[in-house]
Amino acid sequence: MVLAAVTAMVILATSFPLSVVLGQHHQLSAEAAQLAQVEHRNALLSEQQQQLNSNAEVKRLAQQNYQLVEPGRSLFVILPPAGQKSSTPGAPTSGDPANQPLVSPSQAPNMSPDPGLPQSTATAGGTVPSGAGASATTGGSHTSPGFWSRIAGSLEFWK
Repeated sequence: MVLAAVTAMVILATSFPLSVVLGQHHQLSAEAAQLAQVEHRNALLSEQQQQLNSNAEVKRLAQQNYQLVEPGRSLFVILPPAGQKSSTPGAPTSGDPANQPLVSPSQAPNMSPDPGLPQSTATAGGTVPSGAGASATTGGSHTSPGFWSRIAGSLEFWK
């Protein structure tokens, strides 16, 4: 009987190595940690869902993200001056287009809506130069390119 027990132990020890058991134990502990993270994330999402189901949160998000207001109310957005992040209350803002000087019609084509964008360039012949450099003028006057010159300039990438 003792011989049978020893033989069974030897067969069991050789067919079922300890490293496999330890590897599976490590894998189980890693999966348990991942499961705990997923359950924590699920709890946070459930809490967020409950918050989003409240009317107060929906109103807050509608105002904050989409500038929506309740019927009968008005929304005013006060822009800061150009180049500044905030302004003092009550001071006139230079960022307001109404406070800017009038633009002569001859300068309007050269104006960019964004100061960071480059100004348009054109030569006296009405074509756009291939190397976007300074604008060339003739006799001190600046002429805008014609319709066909603008079409040809926009198709330059085909050359």
